[in-house]
Amino acid sequence: MAKCSICGKPAVYVSRAAGLALCQRHFLEYFDRKVRRTIRRYQLFKPREHIVVAASGGKDSMALLHYLHNLAKRVPGWKVSALLVDEGIGGYREYTVKRLVDYAEEHGVEYYIAKFKDYIGYTLDKIVRMGREKGLPYLPCTYCGVFRRYIMNRAAREIGATVVATGHNLDDIVQTFLMNVLGNDWAKIVRLGPVSGPANHPRFVRKVKPFYEVLEKETTLYAVLHGLYTGFEECPYAQMSMRWTVRRMINELEERSPGVKYSLLRSLETAIGILRRQGIGEPSDEEGLYTCALCGEPAAHPICRACQLRLELGIMEVSREKLESLPPEARQMVENALRLAEKRK
Repeated sequence: MAKCSICGKPAVYVSRAAGLALCQRHFLEYFDRKVRRTIRRYQLFKPREHIVVAASGGKDSMALLHYLHNLAKRVPGWKVSALLVDEGIGGYREYTVKRLVDYAEEHGVEYYIAKFKDYIGYTLDKIVRMGREKGLPYLPCTYCGVFRRYIMNRAAREIGATVVATGHNLDDIVQTFLMNVLGNDWAKIVRLGPVSGPANHPRFVRKVKPFYEVLEKETTLYAVLHGLYTGFEECPYAQMSMRWTVRRMINELEERSPGVKYSLLRSLETAIGILRRQGIGEPSDEEGLYTCALCGEPAAHPICRACQLRLELGIMEVSREKLESLPPEARQMVENALRLAEKRK
């Protein structure tokens, strides 16, 4: 058994990349230093914040909720709440909801649950079936990602959040980076930094990633050591996504060449710097960000992606009067989405 590099006690964590082994006490100190350094380096939080943790009930978000809940006890100006977006995935989400509710009630954490059914009108399971019946070319993760982000921003704003903290760890971030490289989607890469969101849009709640430099195996161990990781439920749609393949590939590379994940993160940071200097991916202050002409939410285009999908699914209606009142570019996007929906009936 490996011994702690600091005190010689049995190790609970070994980093081949750093040549380091740590016992439970020194691992928790190492984890705390790492997250605090990220918070300071990227100025993730201000002295007064209502931090809403995007808590799915999974290991990473539960670890983040526990960490920030305890850290906030030493920062008088912070309030920490939890927000769970319930997609309505049968045989999966009900278990993670229970885990969050049990934790929140035991530790006195204020929590909110925002359901797809309430905001979109249908569960994700139903949306996926509808999309297949209409012959739409989207994987379940497309609907989930678009609608989750849409609901999270709306719900966080409604409960008065000043910032949303997500449990994305280093593994998540480098996987998304590589997926966007493979898809030649450089504009999205700019948004993969530790702070994301258009500060110049009044309806957008800033998003931060305190676990930006923390490996998935480290958040998992932190959750286990605090009794937060009591089971494993996998989304039934997960294996349909590209992320599944990319994740396995990166893990295999890390096993062969320890430190690959950190190298990918540094490559991401280099790419973000180059893209920003080229003005790619982030609107200028003069240009600003669009406000969706249909729902009024922040959008990258005249019509937000959530409304586009709802139009294509046939679960959103636009009256002739409303259509004619839209700006030309927005009207064109709506008409295109309606035509696609009509073709697939």
